[in-house]
Amino acid sequence: MKFAALAALALACVPAARAATLPLTLTGTGPYYTLAVPLQARALSGSSGLADLRVHNAVGETMAFAWVDEPAPAAAPRQVAARLYKVPLPPADAASAIDGRPRQAWIVDTREASEDLLRLDLGLERGTQGVYTLRIEASDDLQHWRTLKDDAQLVQLQALPQVGATGTLASQVERERLSANGIDLDDTPARYLRLTTAPRSAIPPLVSATVTRAPHRPAPPPLEWSDTIAASRCEATSCDYPLPRNAAIAEVQITPSDVDTIGQVMVMGQMEMGRLPPPRHSLLHGPLHALRLKAERAPTQAGMAWDNAGMANVYWLTQASGAPDLHSPPLRLEGAAWHMLRLETFGPITQLGHAPPTLRVGVRQRQLVFVARGAGPFTLARAGAGDASTPMSLATLMPGRAPGAPLPEATATVASAPAALPTPASASASASAEPPAPAGSRTPWLWAALLAGLALMGGMAWSLLRKPAPPPPPAG
Repeated sequence: MKFAALAALALACVPAARAATLPLTLTGTGPYYTLAVPLQARALSGSSGLADLRVHNAVGETMAFAWVDEPAPAAAPRQVAARLYKVPLPPADAASAIDGRPRQAWIVDTREASEDLLRLDLGLERGTQGVYTLRIEASDDLQHWRTLKDDAQLVQLQALPQVGATGTLASQVERERLSANGIDLDDTPARYLRLTTAPRSAIPPLVSATVTRAPHRPAPPPLEWSDTIAASRCEATSCDYPLPRNAAIAEVQITPSDVDTIGQVMVMGQMEMGRLPPPRHSLLHGPLHALRLKAERAPTQAGMAWDNAGMANVYWLTQASGAPDLHSPPLRLEGAAWHMLRLETFGPITQLGHAPPTLRVGVRQRQLVFVARGAGPFTLARAGAGDASTPMSLATLMPGRAPGAPLPEATATVASAPAALPTPASASASASAEPPAPAGSRTPWLWAALLAGLALMGGMAWSLLRKPAPPPPPAG
């Protein structure tokens, strides 16, 4: 029994020492290859910064590589008033009227073309109620226009009074008004904006415009969106959602379960208390009228706390005359690597539908460039305990590359992701566990460990058979 236990221990320990790997497919002519690390592959790493990821060749050698630098943080955004002018419809819209419904256009003069526009906030006449759809275009000369958004939405609604409600009605007006009058402009440089009502939209009574802008910086990496994530746990006024490992969440798209649903939510992220950022106020999080702060940074379990990430209006609304449904836009977040997200409503969670809402998260791509040396196949893996290699700067890795030049056209992509890697549904439960290796890579090690264990047992049995038997006890 002792020998069997030793063999079983050897069988268990050998494959556990091998790190998980993902095979790579190389396309194009090297030696330099650009690899965009996909969302699921981030589970290989032991940290949100992915500092321990390496590329290996067929014999296990670590390839020289460099992370592509992310753009420097933008300067603090500024919110400034803009001039709003009512103008005739653009010629193409005026000529294509299909139902004779009145439409309107406006020009917003931002007064500055050298800075990036982050957000446009529009003011509506007091007492306005409705949902409006606008096309947003940008120009620097009022002659050449480029479309930024085809279906930007403005929402301003007033809740109906509840039967039997007490208290002063005036004190409830602001608290029960639902307003979403901000439009994200995705860091667009432009002097002028043109707003045009959609063909089937009512005309919003606009009275003012404010833009949030900042000095220009290089465009951020594109977003990669996760699959739909379902709630793992719900209470009367909140639901919790597990997130992919090591994913700095830049945006979240929340979808109610029922059509013609609208509500307000507070979004919170869970992380270790020692990693919580300082309290912040972002101009990108549009104001919600008279919402009280329901979530403080109180720890929910040992070492964990909830961070206030943002507030949003969430809706899924049908429109008359067969126009496309209206969906709430994604909420921009701070890009923190939370373990879980929590949606908390100002009332029962069922106001968002008969079932909990679902969400998808957007994460900025991380890219690295490596030199493919030696024979393939190449793999992406977590660095082992004895791997002392470190990433280089891109200028050191590619000495002939000019600053700002395009990355190598030859690419490497993750060929497949093993089922053993943590998924969003199980990531938070296994955040500290090392992902197991793919089944294919474990098989030779399993057989080797099994044969070694059998050889060990056979050797011990042979030594016991050769040992002379003890003499019989003397006769009494």
